[in-house]
Amino acid sequence: MEAVIWSLIVLLGGLGLILPTIDYLKRTKISPYLTILATAIAFGLLTTLVGKSGSLFNGVIRIGPLATYIALIATLGAFLVSLASLVQAKEWNTSPSLYSLMLLALLGVYFVLYVADASVLVSAWALVAVASYVLVGIKKDDNSLEAAAKYALMGVASSSLLIFGLALILGVTRTSAFAPFTDVPYSLKATFLIGVLMLIAAFGFKLGVVPFHGWLPDVYGGAHPLVVSFVAGVIKLISIGAFLRVLQPLIPSIQNEWFWIMAFLSIITMFYGNLAALVQKNVQRMMAYSSIGQAGYFLIAFAALSFSSTKTIALQGIGLHVTTYVLAKVGIFVGLAYFARKGFDLTLEGLSGAGRKLPLSGTFMTVLVLSLMGMPPLIGFWSKFMYIFYSVMDVAPWLAFLGIVNSGISVGYYAQVIRYLFFADPPKVDVREEGPDLEIYVLMVTAVLTILLGLGLVNVLIPLLT
Repeated sequence: MEAVIWSLIVLLGGLGLILPTIDYLKRTKISPYLTILATAIAFGLLTTLVGKSGSLFNGVIRIGPLATYIALIATLGAFLVSLASLVQAKEWNTSPSLYSLMLLALLGVYFVLYVADASVLVSAWALVAVASYVLVGIKKDDNSLEAAAKYALMGVASSSLLIFGLALILGVTRTSAFAPFTDVPYSLKATFLIGVLMLIAAFGFKLGVVPFHGWLPDVYGGAHPLVVSFVAGVIKLISIGAFLRVLQPLIPSIQNEWFWIMAFLSIITMFYGNLAALVQKNVQRMMAYSSIGQAGYFLIAFAALSFSSTKTIALQGIGLHVTTYVLAKVGIFVGLAYFARKGFDLTLEGLSGAGRKLPLSGTFMTVLVLSLMGMPPLIGFWSKFMYIFYSVMDVAPWLAFLGIVNSGISVGYYAQVIRYLFFADPPKVDVREEGPDLEIYVLMVTAVLTILLGLGLVNVLIPLLT
């Protein structure tokens, strides 16, 4: 296991640092091909860790089945974004930096998923945070630069909360290791709870939890859709890893408080994200608010971690919904980038008839939207209804009911996208899908996996999650 981790460090870290130099010396852009190769090799290396558990490097890294599974999904997302970028980013003069930052950010995601010590968390968090700020603005147009500035400013506040929260937690537990902790002195309970709240705020920032979501609509709705596909489908997973690795061991000390905090944040996040998405006319911005709503669903599963009877199914639900989310968000944002490249405006009106002009990509987009909606038999139905919502059915049926209500609300805007793609009059423009359009293949992979996993292969994933 140590050999695999070292190999990933050398592969992603080393290559990420020298990619711009390689392109400069070669006088040609080979960094996208090296990035595709590197992510494919990283995926292969991670498969050797499937089902394994253990502590490495004197206990600062801890391998586990769910962490490895999420790392595999993140790597798949990075591979697909890299593939789409061969067309989308080939003319960017900043593309060597784009691929460098993608590899370094992916490595940081791995370390947050495997973290077992505060020193590693701070280092990995900083690596991913700085890389993501630069990535958002790497297109260097006005919208991207504005989004990057807002992201960085709010990210500084998030990182500050992370440091303060860790200081309080480490002061109470008297160790930098993230391990199950139940012995909180009564006199320090308030201090401990404040520390936990600060960490929830810091991690909630990356996840898009209300009220720490302010950056997300501007970043997801303003940056280039290709970059957003990576930020939403890969970088966002550090928040899932942080909740699981840093906060989950602390839950036994504040079991009751944890449930109510997660339930409250889940409710306001679901309702805000879905209701705000209903009134959006820009589809990219609509999908930004959709991501906020999806964060609320994850919080339902985090709330279920409070109870030993529901913990296993909650963890399985988190892993499965990560799959749903990454496949859908990578595919949808790559699809939006493809529509924009073909000359469509990314508003509902601007996408009128796009699915009829570009039937393959329109059909694949529809599958992914239906999966986010929770339509059976796609994987989104299983991850959301049969695992996440079901995980709280016995302990808090009202929370499951509110999740179902929000799924109903989301149908209102997801159906709008499908309606405009296929049932509105198409513009009189001569556009068609062509073989070299790599975005179609990315959409196909995400849609086909969404269908196959929903049709029964989801049962193959369950043993990999716990």
